[in-house]
Amino acid sequence: MAIRSIDDANAAAALSQTTKQSGSSALGKDEFLRLLTTQLQYQDPMAPMDNTQFTAQLAQFSSLEQLFSVNDNLLGLSLAQAPSGMASVAGFLDRDVVAQGNRVVLGENGASPIQFVLDGRAEIVNVTIKDASGVTVRNLPLGALPGGAQSGGWDGLDNLGRSQPAGDYTFTVTAQDDMGDTVPTHTEVRGRVTGAIYNGGNAYLTVGAHQVALTDVLSVSTANYGN
Repeated sequence: MAIRSIDDANAAAALSQTTKQSGSSALGKDEFLRLLTTQLQYQDPMAPMDNTQFTAQLAQFSSLEQLFSVNDNLLGLSLAQAPSGMASVAGFLDRDVVAQGNRVVLGENGASPIQFVLDGRAEIVNVTIKDASGVTVRNLPLGALPGGAQSGGWDGLDNLGRSQPAGDYTFTVTAQDDMGDTVPTHTEVRGRVTGAIYNGGNAYLTVGAHQVALTDVLSVSTANYGN
């Protein structure tokens, strides 16, 4: 029993040293193998580790090795996809796109256009602009509009005529026909693609002041929307 106590103490000390060297309480594959070797080195010769326990620890090491291999392969795949992702979005440059979106970007040169589609003619159309906190800063009545693609502007002022800080805002559109029934609306971002980035495994197109996710693009054309 005395031998067992001494060996356990030595193994514990070796584990502590291994953890300090790794700088983390989590064991990597090298630390795991070093610990297993140390455990065999300091085992009680009168009561060595049984085959079942040793086999179980080897199985744990094998699983750990496979996990590291999978992580490395996934990282390599992600890095390999980035160039092909950039190549796929290069074809969008200098094209005009229509994408889903309801953001308004207010900058030094004013606000980006408010763009939306009416499914039919509307007698009353209202645009509500909110700041990043969801607080309404401006209500814009646009009056009667025909069905189809629409584009409006915001002067960067709130309902009291005060200038708003530069930043990202969102807008919603409500519309009613001459019977008071709701006319469906769809908010959009329309414009020419002037750049592209690949970030976090996703491709984004630069359209005016917007970064548009490639998955949000509805159509691509060579037509000029006037932007």
